[in-house]
Amino acid sequence: MTHSLPPALCPALTQFTASNQHGELQPVHQEFAPGFFLNSDPKLDVSGSYSSIPGRLLQLEVQPQARGDWLALHLVLPPLALQDLTYIGFAARLSAPTRLMLRACLRSGLPEGGFSDCFFDRHILPTAQPHSHLDMLYLDACSTVPLDAPWRELILFLPCQAFALNLMHLHPFAV
Repeated sequence: MTHSLPPALCPALTQFTASNQHGELQPVHQEFAPGFFLNSDPKLDVSGSYSSIPGRLLQLEVQPQARGDWLALHLVLPPLALQDLTYIGFAARLSAPTRLMLRACLRSGLPEGGFSDCFFDRHILPTAQPHSHLDMLYLDACSTVPLDAPWRELILFLPCQAFALNLMHLHPFAV
């Protein structure tokens, strides 16, 4: 049984990808579309810019003004019970003018409040040449992923120093 989470299940992401948007980043929280946003440690005092041209998801230029502990791009996933699934993952196409290292995780809300993170095994290593990245979690081996959760997000943890990133495509899936 395959459950695909195409952009159509995230209509705001589809609309954002089809649009021509640009702007200046907000220091702590930048919403690009409902359920698709950048969050940062307030200590970073992030500045920079973003743009999206039709057919390309997101270009980011980020300049933290101070040191901080985290900066992350969040994609809210539609409700999905994982009992009958084996894998949950994502495919992405990206590039960066200088080498970067990103980490992806599946964040699941807990019924009593809070959340649980399960990090994907592979680091995302964008380079100047666009490339595709594919990673997935084998759910039977992920004890920190609740089978039922009130909400889930796919999160890409980004560097906490100045960088530029071109995220051409992001596609979550579950099988």
